[in-house]
Amino acid sequence: MNRLHYQIHEETMYIVPVSNGGYIESRVGETYGEGIECRLAPNKLIERNCRNHSQNYSARKDLSRTLTGISSKVPIIVDLFGSYIYFCTHSDRVSENNWFNIKHIQSYSNDEGMTRVQFSNNEERIIDISYASFNNQYLNALKLHYKFNQQKEKYQKKEMNMHFQYPTLGRGEAAQINESIYHSYINYINGLQIRDRV
Repeated sequence: MNRLHYQIHEETMYIVPVSNGGYIESRVGETYGEGIECRLAPNKLIERNCRNHSQNYSARKDLSRTLTGISSKVPIIVDLFGSYIYFCTHSDRVSENNWFNIKHIQSYSNDEGMTRVQFSNNEERIIDISYASFNNQYLNALKLHYKFNQQKEKYQKKEMNMHFQYPTLGRGEAAQINESIYHSYINYINGLQIRDRV
């Protein structure tokens, strides 16, 4: 089945390009079942999923740059909570781009000038990129994951310290505080992106 769109979720391992009658489309690998074909090119699929999570692709790139200082082939946090971090093999100006979910990379190795990647379900793919380049992109994604979680923990600790000055809260009040922390965190992340663009 060839879909018009695909929603990234936690079982999505990779998005790779396939040629179909002169058009670049996507093949999506999941931890179970056969691969899924999608009519959007990999970059367009990533862009669409960023929008589905309340931000555009450019804002996601800006956030990654702000957190890591990485300026080219920038890894992307697709969702607001850092659950889906993807890195690419080429510039996003290249439509034949591959995107990988960092949490599903089990191992990778050199394979005659290309890179053999093993995923969390033991599936293997040979990617037309040198081991050194793939390793660099993987490490950039790890850096983004670390920096994002570092900022998130710092912010949550600050918020929790502020709210736990009142230790006798009931269950309903604690739920309101958690909701408040959630909204404050969303505003904080959005503020990071706005500050970087100014």
